[in-house]
Amino acid sequence: MANDGIYYQEREAEIYDLEYAWKNDDVNYWVELAKETVPPDGTALELACGTLRVLLPVAESGIRVVGVDQSPWMLAKAKEKLEQKPDYVQERVGLLEGDMRTLQFEQKFNFIYLPFNTFLILKTAKDQLAVFEVARRHLAPGGVFAFDIFVPDINRIANQPRPPKWGNEVDQTLGELGLRFLRDSRTTYDPLRQQIFSTFRMKEYRDNLLQREWLSDLELTYIFPRELEHLVARAGFEFVHCWGEYDRTDFWKIHAPQKQLPVVRPK
Repeated sequence: MANDGIYYQEREAEIYDLEYAWKNDDVNYWVELAKETVPPDGTALELACGTLRVLLPVAESGIRVVGVDQSPWMLAKAKEKLEQKPDYVQERVGLLEGDMRTLQFEQKFNFIYLPFNTFLILKTAKDQLAVFEVARRHLAPGGVFAFDIFVPDINRIANQPRPPKWGNEVDQTLGELGLRFLRDSRTTYDPLRQQIFSTFRMKEYRDNLLQREWLSDLELTYIFPRELEHLVARAGFEFVHCWGEYDRTDFWKIHAPQKQLPVVRPK
């Protein structure tokens, strides 16, 4: 991770939308949850909004939403995308640069959400609890905080190859631009500290010629289901729901859930 703690710096922000063009399975989940939670005169808050992969569909559904991100490069891309939208969509969106651990707004929100495993960049209990406290300070009465994390794969952690091996994750081509993007990764796990260390090898081709190549490191933590229950309780919240799929199947009714999708509120 970069020295200033921001993973998505200029090069990562430039290719984010291409890198994650495949990721759309969660969008409807967040849109519908926002529509159910935010009243006509209410507002949502997306933490770590990035390039508005989720936020724009939420706004296009009729919800007023504020997006916050710590990366100025991601926000620059977000603003470029927002400017291409109709005025009535732009009017529903506010974008701010900030750290989700220390936000201080006067405004209250009916729905605060944090998609796509981003809660896991918070590697310490102190940082995790700080985000819960931000949610507590900024939730309107009756509001909820929702986030999305994966279920740790015990077999993968136990059987990690040594030394770690490179594996391809993304091979995306935009034919109309003559652009091809490849991302390989190798990952190691620290079971004691419950941390994941990933190195991504990025390659960008244009008309089949390599234009640039670079490495990017990312550190995450991982959280087990019972541990999540303790974390939520320690933060002074309670579960409204905990789903294991984007179709809202109860987490505890799934044989081998891949996701943890908690929706919580202050006690």
